[in-house]
Amino acid sequence: MDGVKMDQKAKSSVEIKVSCRNLTSKDLFSKSDPVVICYENIRGHGWREVGRTELLWNKHNPDFKTKIKMPYYFEKQQDLKFEVWDWDNPKTKSTIGQDFIGYIEVSLATAVVETGMPRKLMKRGGRRIACKGKGRLILRVEEIKGDNEKLYMKLSGIKLPKMDFGFFAKSDPYFQVLRQEGKEWIKVYESEVKKRTLDPRWNPVTLTLRQLCNGDRNRNIRFKVYDHDTVGSHDKIGEFQCRIDELTKGKRFPLKRPKKKKDKTYGYIELSEALRYKDPTFLDYVRGGMDVSVMYAIDYTGSNGDPNHPRSLHYMGTGHNPYTDAITKINNILSVYDKSQMIPAFGFGGKMRGGNVSHCFPVNGNPSKPEVKGTVGLLNAYRQSFQRVLLSGPTYFSGILQMVNAIVSSKSFHASKQEYTILVIITDGEINDMRHTIDNFVLLSKMPISVVIVGVGQANFSKMEKLDGDDAVLTSSRGVKCERDIVQFVPMRRFRNNPFGLTDETLAEIPDQLLKYAKKYKIQPMAFHEREWKDDVKTVIGSVMEPMSTMTIGPAPSSTYPAVDTKATGYSQQTQPQYAQQTAYPQQQPQQQQPQYVQQQTQYVQQPQYAQQASAVATAPIATAPIATAPMATAPAATVPVATQGAGWWQQGVQVQQTQVVQQPQYVQPAQQQQPIVTQVVQPQAQQGGGWWAQGAATQQVPVQYNTAQPVTQPVQGGAIIVQTTTAQPQTVPVQPQNSGAAWWSQPPPPGA
Repeated sequence: MDGVKMDQKAKSSVEIKVSCRNLTSKDLFSKSDPVVICYENIRGHGWREVGRTELLWNKHNPDFKTKIKMPYYFEKQQDLKFEVWDWDNPKTKSTIGQDFIGYIEVSLATAVVETGMPRKLMKRGGRRIACKGKGRLILRVEEIKGDNEKLYMKLSGIKLPKMDFGFFAKSDPYFQVLRQEGKEWIKVYESEVKKRTLDPRWNPVTLTLRQLCNGDRNRNIRFKVYDHDTVGSHDKIGEFQCRIDELTKGKRFPLKRPKKKKDKTYGYIELSEALRYKDPTFLDYVRGGMDVSVMYAIDYTGSNGDPNHPRSLHYMGTGHNPYTDAITKINNILSVYDKSQMIPAFGFGGKMRGGNVSHCFPVNGNPSKPEVKGTVGLLNAYRQSFQRVLLSGPTYFSGILQMVNAIVSSKSFHASKQEYTILVIITDGEINDMRHTIDNFVLLSKMPISVVIVGVGQANFSKMEKLDGDDAVLTSSRGVKCERDIVQFVPMRRFRNNPFGLTDETLAEIPDQLLKYAKKYKIQPMAFHEREWKDDVKTVIGSVMEPMSTMTIGPAPSSTYPAVDTKATGYSQQTQPQYAQQTAYPQQQPQQQQPQYVQQQTQYVQQPQYAQQASAVATAPIATAPIATAPMATAPAATVPVATQGAGWWQQGVQVQQTQVVQQPQYVQPAQQQQPIVTQVVQPQAQQGGGWWAQGAATQQVPVQYNTAQPVTQPVQGGAIIVQTTTAQPQTVPVQPQNSGAAWWSQPPPPGA
């Protein structure tokens, strides 16, 4: 109506006050003349200037009065760069010819959370600290006044003119509120229509000062009153203009028509009620010290596909898969607000190796401490989890939600301590326990929590849209409705060509969800107190996550076990995965205990380790070692710790001892020499898929070479055979196969060997 533009939903705006300390002089005979320029890394367009301070002459510790203003978005990564210059030519705005002092890079969210923190100025390249290591830049971020101030008003019309024809005809009035932007007027509100009346009483309306005047109390506001017609254009009754401070209770404004020559009044508009007040904003809670903790739940059902296959959603090859991509993008934004950086991470729909299907298990395998450190720790724990977990099913959310319910119930959100939780669920398909899931969401709606569900893959998510609650309020099986909307579901494929779309949509509703919870239970934000920062807190302030160069992005360790529960999913068993061993997950090496002798140490043979492969025979070369001679003395028997048998043996709960002959020192006269001793070579026959030691398989003949004609056997100690020897020619003795399972290697050599 009337050709005006509708205002879009406004976001919070902040202003940044800049100060510097200990700047070095770039001039020969005077102090520096500093100016600070702020740049924002615009998505896909590089750095662009968003504001600068005024020029201050001869200042090494300036406090600039000009504040830098910009919008604040919780769901966006807003990277900023502040450059400090010694400005020599005040007639130009170009940095050409000016002296560069130093710079910092920081995200706007980090600057908000760490407001007032001194940050070290860096030289170009970011490797060296500027100003002889003493230069500091301090940012103090505040929300612009007026963003959270609101005006409640109730308007009434008095003696409006009759605009319709007929003896009994009256008007059908309604009004619009517009704010001035340059030469244009932007409509911010339109009331309902009151039928057939000349003295309408419209419903109350609440508008923010940002909507009304963009926080500027001296800016004019325009009210227009129309007569609504069902056919054709609407008839204008009149209008008036005023400032925000003039809108007080009981004040009456005459309606005029500026284009008319006669100064005639066309009725009045009266403010029967008017009240200005402030509502807390999301930034008020953040600045007051609220802690936002993040939790993750990851789908381990078989529909994701075998992680060894490149088409799997859990593919463990190089680079990111959909799960790691979603985790990285979301946590890069949320981690700024998490003080502890400890992230509880759980999985569902997976089967423990040798166990049952679980619908809530810790990703790191530690039930007593399921937290991981930061984004890097979460990604590493996720990749290593496939050594313990098989993909199975079905997809149940209720187990995860019950666990989250217990964790959130133990946290506090009141006037003196405020902890808010964000649960991120990443799944590849629709759930099989919809009713129980909705029941749990209804319970969680009473707690300080928001839930983000990210759908990966190409599955049909039509039923998952129901959980979003945008079309209808979620109602439990007992008829209880959600107290507030806490769930946001987004399919990831929607943002295939938009790298920023996922976080923009999944996180945008969280500030409003938090404010609704606080308003429901009348919890005000904690008072803001600027923190006292130590000077040397951090060298370079940027993203709180670790550098990407330290992250393990690549294939997981090799395993001889299938990554999918073949009974539950029908996937073929993979006995030899195609990805390579990563150095990020080294195999633990057994530590060999060196026996301590009275006068001289005796060298003995270390048996090399061999990974157990399916349908293969483990072999080892014969190694020799000299025997040290010494006067007669006693010594304890040397033992060998249990060696690592292949990759992943610890996951089966079976310890494998590696057969090894260890030299027991036998001391003789100094003039007498001994021959070298050789190790025993064992060649077990492996079975398909591993586990041969637990099946009682018949063993092959084991050739054993002894340097004695009269071997003396001793009891087994720690799984090793101890042999005492004297000088003799080597002999080979066949050993009969035994069917005694895991204990066959402890059989002594037959008599008379």
